Amino acid sequence: MIRLIAVATFAVALLILCLPRSSSVYQVPIAEARHILVATGLPPEVFGSEEPPWDVHDGGSQVIWILRNNDAEVIRYVAHLKEEGPGATRVDVELVGAQSGPGGNIAQRLAEHPAVRNMYLVAIHERIASALEHRDFEMARIYPVTTIAFMENMGSFWASADQAEAASERHNRENIQKAYRDEAAGR
Repeated sequence: MIRLIAVATFAVALLILCLPRSSSVYQVPIAEARHILVATGLPPEVFGSEEPPWDVHDGGSQVIWILRNNDAEVIRYVAHLKEEGPGATRVDVELVGAQSGPGGNIAQRLAEHPAVRNMYLVAIHERIASALEHRDFEMARIYPVTTIAFMENMGSFWASADQAEAASERHNRENIQKAYRDEAAGR
């Protein structure tokens, strides 16, 4: 029982530490920040080993990254830029999921899976921070949220694996029954 409480406490603390920041201030003038972010790509490895098609738009006070699947928008990151004193820029980031398209209602799925949503947000925050602070992207900063997102999705992973196993067993049984019928029919 004490072990369970310790694990639960650790998980809650880890989740709190991994919540994405709502905004950050960088010691970079707004025009330079916009220029750097327009030239910045997606967080590496977050969307799998093969980066999805994407494009970036300079909206003046916003930099928008749009990720696509089959030419349809799936999600977009919107970085809102605001001057925060001389030589400083506040960056607020939002994640917007498509409400329809080939991937279905991504916005709803992100709302239903906050750990996955947080993983994407923490990853883009680190990508932005690394670009504006002129340093390498640090994967270690997103490992905790990646772990939490993985654990959140373990149930659906196992359910999917169980369904695949049941379908395979059903298929094997049907093949054996067909072989017996065929043998009995002399085929």
